[in-house]
Amino acid sequence: MEQVLIWPSQFPLLLKGLVEDNGAFILDALEAWPECEVVKDEQGVISQVLPPIFYVAWLKPLDPFESCFFQHIDDYDAEQHHYVTQLLNHIEQAGISRDELTVKLLGCLSQYSSIASQAKIQNKISFVDLLLKYKQFKTLCWLLPNGFVLSPSQTCELWLLGGQDSRDCLKACYKDVLENMALTQAEAVKNLNEGHDCEGLLTLLCNEEERLQILDNALLEQVMSGAAKQSNMLSLIEKGARGLGADSTGKSAMMWIVEKGFVSAAKALKEFHCGISLDDLGRNLMHYAVLSNSRPMLELVEDMGVDPRLADASGCTPYRLATENQSVNSKKYLEKRGIIELSEQAKYQRIFRVYTLKALTVLLLPLQLVLFLDVGRDNKLSMVLLLSSCTLFIFAIARLLKSRRLFPTAKLPLSLRFLGALSWVSLFIQAIFTVVMGLAVVTI
Repeated sequence: MEQVLIWPSQFPLLLKGLVEDNGAFILDALEAWPECEVVKDEQGVISQVLPPIFYVAWLKPLDPFESCFFQHIDDYDAEQHHYVTQLLNHIEQAGISRDELTVKLLGCLSQYSSIASQAKIQNKISFVDLLLKYKQFKTLCWLLPNGFVLSPSQTCELWLLGGQDSRDCLKACYKDVLENMALTQAEAVKNLNEGHDCEGLLTLLCNEEERLQILDNALLEQVMSGAAKQSNMLSLIEKGARGLGADSTGKSAMMWIVEKGFVSAAKALKEFHCGISLDDLGRNLMHYAVLSNSRPMLELVEDMGVDPRLADASGCTPYRLATENQSVNSKKYLEKRGIIELSEQAKYQRIFRVYTLKALTVLLLPLQLVLFLDVGRDNKLSMVLLLSSCTLFIFAIARLLKSRRLFPTAKLPLSLRFLGALSWVSLFIQAIFTVVMGLAVVTI
């Protein structure tokens, strides 16, 4: 649907009055100015007239390729066209900047009509946005103390693009011109995350404690985003971020940085974090260092004195986490430092082997007892000695396997502990059988 902006035939007279500071011309033009209303014709074309201040900012109708919203059409006659063209050429030759000219014209117009009231008449385009688009920062700074307010995005744009004069203007009147202080802080944080220099604006809007908290939250948001950049993180850290902000699970920005492998950022934050920091899952920095699979990050976290054997709330240690996530570099790094753990299946297999051997020592006891009580067997001594030797050998292997460093240290079920005790009893009884048989042979 086509949007048409009408340039009233009264504008050349208004412009003439403003340039010449002729109140009669200005009043005549304002009195004859058309109603600022929207009209839709039978073809669906929507046309409207805006308050005079918008035309003062533009000065002349825009070409189609310059305008994004309206198609500009004027109602001038040939004489008015000639006057406006000549006037604008004269102003350009005089070297007056567009910004300075707009301030002068609006200053004159404000004596006869409220600038702020004109800006509020329509809502399709913002007069502040128009001034920002054409970089008329002096004009905007002149308007701010006169009833204008800035949205969060407008405030940040003026701060970033307007130069020192605009920043000084904001510092002087920000309490009166900001539409929403909290949302402006949030917008400044967003710009910080994008690498723009909004630290001074944050300093202006909040105290030091709030500023540091905002910077920490900005750092957390930056590192959690899918497009995290270490350069932006370092910029926030230089401005005061300490990486103490945490997500809903208590995982701090430092932990996120370690997990994602941003070594330079982690080094910059190292002094603000201790080795015993935990998140809500009970994980420390080493858990996240192994997820980074980065040797430099592992070395950095180790230098911080972080416990590499600490199990989290679910019993998962850094080594097991590295194994589960197939972090090969992390696993090798821990193994070189003697930190090796078995998987649950491997633990089961080791326990199974040991207690299978102990069960054999128990099962050999009845056979030993049968041989001991068999009075008719000629080679009883040799058989008893053989079975005792086998029992001792099997028991020794079981003890050797259990004494190895990687054997699980978890508390075993009562049945296995009872089996272990029986194996000792079996060994002791068979030793007695062997001694008795040996003494019987010697005394014969």
